[in-house]
Amino acid sequence: MMNSGSHGFTLIELLVVVAIVPILAASCALPRTPSLRMSACYDDERKCVDVTESGRLVLRYSHGSTLPPAGIDAQYARGDYISHLYGLDGELLTEDYPADHPHHRAVNWSWATLCWRGETRDAFAVRGVWARPVRMNRAHGGDIFALIDAESEWKWDDKDPVVRERVIIRAFRTARPSEQRRCVDIEIRLTALVGDLEFCGRLEQGYSGFNLRMAPAKGQRIILHNDPPDAEPRRSWADYSAFFRGEENERSGVAVLQHKSNPLYPSEWLQYPNLNFFQPAYPGGKPIAMPKGETIVLRHRLWIHSGELSEEDLSDLWTTYNQNAVP
Repeated sequence: MMNSGSHGFTLIELLVVVAIVPILAASCALPRTPSLRMSACYDDERKCVDVTESGRLVLRYSHGSTLPPAGIDAQYARGDYISHLYGLDGELLTEDYPADHPHHRAVNWSWATLCWRGETRDAFAVRGVWARPVRMNRAHGGDIFALIDAESEWKWDDKDPVVRERVIIRAFRTARPSEQRRCVDIEIRLTALVGDLEFCGRLEQGYSGFNLRMAPAKGQRIILHNDPPDAEPRRSWADYSAFFRGEENERSGVAVLQHKSNPLYPSEWLQYPNLNFFQPAYPGGKPIAMPKGETIVLRHRLWIHSGELSEEDLSDLWTTYNQNAVP
């Protein structure tokens, strides 16, 4: 940003730099350390993005369909989700295509009930609605975070676009070594393209929406928390930890923080320990309208951690996440 023919910044350029740097650094309160640069590499053939930190995998976002492994029916091929989420020592925290529920997929956002024109489809179970890639807006790295900005369309019977979706993922570099944590922010924007569309989780039961299927590991511990309705602020967080690196090592896991700007906040937490599955269940088990042309925005922060997080830690992390202005 050098002024042509000069050796310094213009006043306008200096003001821009001063304004932008604090915003980026405040996202997870991380010091600027170029040696820990985050990278995002888009594979145009496979339609996926690998995010790495200093060469070590952090996550993989599958924009296009991932191929089912041997023994899994091809009907479960799907895209538009985080198919791999890794811990700070490279351990795989999530599971994709589990044999007991092959429609489960790592970290994803899909709903079991979509109603339109008097018919119902199930994107969660990969029946009747598929998210298909439209464009990869951005996939690039930086000193503080890697950014993925992708658009997809939900296609009814794989033909008619009914929802335009945009997902923005910011994977931040590891916090100070003494903290051993990394945050990943996920923003999902849903805009109905047709009228009379309704959606929800599994009818009456509520599950599906923003979903996490964790990898099998011993010592599973799930903590779910919503403050009482009269609390101010009203915090909402959950934490899943286990011995993902083996029992001879310390625990690791991922916490999920709900943002207070989410519609119907806070969503009820659901857990299915026998399936290594937990989630905030928005909007629940009764269909609600997805008005044509209006955008529903859902925001969550994942905190990947080594060791255990106390309830005080989780409360403080929620406060930090929610005290910043929504971008």
